[in-house]
Amino acid sequence: MLLALWVSCSLCVDWRPVVLMHGIGADANSMSLPVAWIKAAFPGIYVKNIEIGNGYWDSFFIKMSDQVDLFASQVREDPNLKRGFNLVGYSQGSLITRGYIERYNDPPVHNYITWSGPHAGTFGIPVVEWTWLFKDIWDMLYDAEVQQSVTFAQYWRDPYDLPVYLEVSLYLADLNNERPAKNETYKQNIISLNNMVLLYTTVDDTVLPGRSGWFETYAPNDDSKIVPLEESALFVEDWIGLKVLNTTNRLHRFSCSCKHNQYPDEICHPTFDLYTLPYLNNTFTDM
Repeated sequence: MLLALWVSCSLCVDWRPVVLMHGIGADANSMSLPVAWIKAAFPGIYVKNIEIGNGYWDSFFIKMSDQVDLFASQVREDPNLKRGFNLVGYSQGSLITRGYIERYNDPPVHNYITWSGPHAGTFGIPVVEWTWLFKDIWDMLYDAEVQQSVTFAQYWRDPYDLPVYLEVSLYLADLNNERPAKNETYKQNIISLNNMVLLYTTVDDTVLPGRSGWFETYAPNDDSKIVPLEESALFVEDWIGLKVLNTTNRLHRFSCSCKHNQYPDEICHPTFDLYTLPYLNNTFTDM
């Protein structure tokens, strides 16, 4: 009797929904375990696990801005999300989801969690199954046709060629407000978040440098040095609102030892419970 009452009450909790976005070279199925973990922790919660097009191949070849628009369409068409939601982005999915926040954020994101997102770009050949693709186009990543065709070219940030990056980058330079003309909406939408949670792995061999997950990147003309977030112009001049989040205790940075491709796997379940689950534990009735 008491157990039945507890189950009934737990299912009536007005949990804030959760939206998940997978990474590059993957599809929604890759996030099946995190979906199960969330539903087990919060009975009755609504979870939307988004896939854009044919997840695996389209994650490489649909332009990042177009993926943001397609992501926004799926969110806006879902009546279960109309009051807002918590958002988890994984790897490239972190940039798609941040694009949604900065460019749309309607319905609004409450807590935003990213797993090894290349927020400050990536530079270098990763140790992944599609290394061949990087090697084949390394010297062409700033070519206009490649920028239009390959997603990771749009967040490739070469510390030895920053003027060209700022000129031709189709996605990241805009998203991070790195150009002289700043988009104030991007900043205001980030500031509106309840929390931003940045998780990176100390053993990342896919996003280079791994600390890009904390918005940290290589120093100009020196890929042996990483500029701490607090010393970057992005933070000091507060181009997208990270400084405001930090000073109001809403920017949370954590590190882990999961391999880049293991975040949604059982081996990283404890990491999920420690750094993600607490930020999903909220309802529409919370003050």
